[in-house]
Amino acid sequence: MIKQAGFYRELGGSGHDTPPAPSLRDAARSSGEWDEDRLVAYLEASHEIYTTMGAERDVIADDVWITGAGSLVTDGTFVWPTELAYYVQRHHVALLPEFAAHIRARNYISPEVPREQALAIFDECLGENARAAAEADAATAQGFFTWYRPSFTRASAQDLIDQLSASGLFVEHPLTDNLFGFRDTAQGKREPLVGGTHTLLSALTSDEYPNVEFQGWMGRDESLAVTVRRLDNNIQKLTFQIADIPEPDREEAVAALVRTLDQNSDHCLGFVIDRTGISANEDWDRVLTGTGAQITTWPDTFGILRERVPEHPELTSSKPTEYGPLDVFHRP
Repeated sequence: MIKQAGFYRELGGSGHDTPPAPSLRDAARSSGEWDEDRLVAYLEASHEIYTTMGAERDVIADDVWITGAGSLVTDGTFVWPTELAYYVQRHHVALLPEFAAHIRARNYISPEVPREQALAIFDECLGENARAAAEADAATAQGFFTWYRPSFTRASAQDLIDQLSASGLFVEHPLTDNLFGFRDTAQGKREPLVGGTHTLLSALTSDEYPNVEFQGWMGRDESLAVTVRRLDNNIQKLTFQIADIPEPDREEAVAALVRTLDQNSDHCLGFVIDRTGISANEDWDRVLTGTGAQITTWPDTFGILRERVPEHPELTSSKPTEYGPLDVFHRP
C-alpha cells in the first residue's frame, strides 16, 4: 500500500472515516531543515502520476499562483501533492519524519517508477475508474502539438516568432499589439508578461523562467495557449493547445505549426501531433528526450531522433519517414 505525505488540510487532506488532516499554516516555520534544498530537489524530481493543468493561490501568503497544483507525485513508496515542494521551499513546511528519513536513506536520489507501478498507484489513490475518466477527458479536450528543441538564444527565439507570424500565428494580438501571458520564476512566483515581443524574448531565453505561457493568435478572435517549459539547460519544450481552436479551423493551426517546424527540422529533438489528445497521458518527455518510457498510446504523428529508435522495440514493426535527424511515425 502506498504511503501518503504532505496532504495537509488545505491540500486535499482528510477524508471520510479518517481524522482531520493537520493544517498547512500550522506546519509553516521560520526556517527549514539543514538539508531543505536537497529534500525539495527530491520532491521535484520524482514521478508525476496525475497532472492538472490549472493553478492555485499560495494558501499561506495568497500572493503567488502555483501552477499544476493538485497534481500527484510518487517515488514508488510515498505519494504527495506536487505543490508540497513549493511550500517546503518557501514556507519551510515540515515533512513527516518518516518521509524525510526515507528521502535521506535514499541519498536524495528519487528512483525510476515503472509504468505498471505508477498506474497501480494512480488507481489506488484515485480509484480504478479515475484512469478511464482521465483518458476520456484527454481524448476530448487536450489536442496538442508539442515540439522539443535546443534551448533558445535571443536570435533563435526571434526567428521562431517571425516564422510563426509568417505562418499565420501571432504572439501579439493583431489589432492591439498586446501580449497576453505569464512567466513562472524559479522561486515559484507567477508574473504577467507585460510589454511586447521583447518581453517574451527575454522570458524565453532567461534561465530565471522555467515556464512561460502566452496566447498565440489566429486572427482577432481565435487563439491557442502556448507553453514553453525548460526541461534542463539544453532542452525547451513548446506545447500548443490546438484544442483551443474551433474544430473547423483546427487543421489550419496544425498546418501553420508544421510549416514552422519544417523551417527548423534540422534542430528539432522530437515532436508530437495529437489532434484529439488521446496520447496526452504518455510521458513524451521521457520517450523523446529521457530514458525508460515506452509508447503505449500513439498520437496522430510523432518524430523521434533516429538514434533513439532502437530504444523502443514497440516501433520495430512500423516503417518511419525520414525528416531531418528524425524518424517520423504515424498511428497504425
